[in-house]
Amino acid sequence: MYPFLGMRGTGDWLTNMRPQNWRQTLLRLFPNGDAPLTAVMSMLGSESVDDPHYHWWTKGLANQRAALTGNGVFTDAALTVPYTHGAIAGDTLYLRMAAADVDKFRVTHEVMIRCSFDPNVDVVGKAIYRHRAGANSAIGVYLLEADDNSVHHDLSDADVAWIIGSINPEGGGAPQSIMYDPVEWENYTQIFKTAIEETETARNTRLRVGNTNDGGWSMAKEEALQLHGLELEKAFIFGVPSVRTGANGKPERTTAGIRRFITTNKFNFPAVGGIWTTTGDAWLDTCLEQVFRYGKQEKLALCGSGTLLGINRLIKANGTIELTQVTKAYGIAVNQWITPFGILNIKTHPLFTVEPTTRNSMLVIDPPFLKYRYLQNRDTHLKENVQANDADEKKDQWITEAGLEVHHEEAHAWFDGIGLNNFGPTTTTASPTTLATSEPPTTLASTLHTTVIPTTLLTTHAATTLLTSAAPTTL
Repeated sequence: MYPFLGMRGTGDWLTNMRPQNWRQTLLRLFPNGDAPLTAVMSMLGSESVDDPHYHWWTKGLANQRAALTGNGVFTDAALTVPYTHGAIAGDTLYLRMAAADVDKFRVTHEVMIRCSFDPNVDVVGKAIYRHRAGANSAIGVYLLEADDNSVHHDLSDADVAWIIGSINPEGGGAPQSIMYDPVEWENYTQIFKTAIEETETARNTRLRVGNTNDGGWSMAKEEALQLHGLELEKAFIFGVPSVRTGANGKPERTTAGIRRFITTNKFNFPAVGGIWTTTGDAWLDTCLEQVFRYGKQEKLALCGSGTLLGINRLIKANGTIELTQVTKAYGIAVNQWITPFGILNIKTHPLFTVEPTTRNSMLVIDPPFLKYRYLQNRDTHLKENVQANDADEKKDQWITEAGLEVHHEEAHAWFDGIGLNNFGPTTTTASPTTLATSEPPTTLASTLHTTVIPTTLLTTHAATTLLTSAAPTTL
């Protein structure tokens, strides 16, 4: 079996293979259990950190375009004479744009000047001038063809400049260099603990279930590991970042979950209105097209039973969706939906289902862009005999100190209200349940009230840096 969603391995446990850590044990014991995100992540990339406050950097595909501002196109470098019509090959036009966008262009770039509502307008030229001057920043483009490609509009309607190549003469020198800055992200590790405790009398009492010789201790230890995994799961999805002083006077941290990182793809069907069985199909298509623009062409969707019910109603009403039940790597059962944009492996999440406010929600993740970060020597482990020295009992505890690292938030998504319309169910036979609507995008730091975070937790500026002076450059 081929690897599933970037999970390493051949697709199943080999006869001589054992889990390499306790988080992998969760996957082996409960492949379709209550913590699918934690289980899947146990077979993905993980990396130790040496500080509870950790950082990482990401860099996406360079956006080599600029939106034109104001009148957009001018015939003079001072930007005082707006362009009207009639430019021919050999003319130079000046395109006003934001100063940050000027940094994307260099002299010798091949530039297409476009009109977003009429693609026939497209005119190609060569960048020969660039000037950074705040709101009056601009580039100069030497036209390689006349402005006569459309019968309805011309470059006076242009609103986009797009880099499509570079133009250089024989024997020419090296062009100016452009560097794109990566984006900095940060998060914290959080300490999770789950204890198991029994008196020595109970441990030596014969039971009729489980291991009859240890008072059910082995069973209790396994159940505690499962509970420990549930708490990791929910924190990795819904957690907020914070640093404060605990009751013992020591630092106490919480980790940001994946939902806090997602700002680009947040969707809520009841907020846009409409009847689910009538317009839900087109709405899902629009949302999924946006989600699959970034990252891999196969993603994992964790959802509540209400979400699956809503999709099933679309199937019955329209017949345009086909779900196939398949068992993927390590025994994970999913409903596979092959969309025009990519493959969505849908798995119902028990924690979403039992909570009414998330029953109609769905988290779409691109697993290779998630990384489990644990403090060195503090990955999930069992610490034994933590009871007091004079206690007539045994007490152990599961401990994890870890956090989440999320790359390229645009590759993930959060959906609310799938299957609902007007914040109520699609049928009138049951009373409406409260729906947790999508939150407005915020920086992670702004989600805290009584906590203190020294720096903004989301990003620094992803500005581009041009390794030349800011003075006007001409060819």
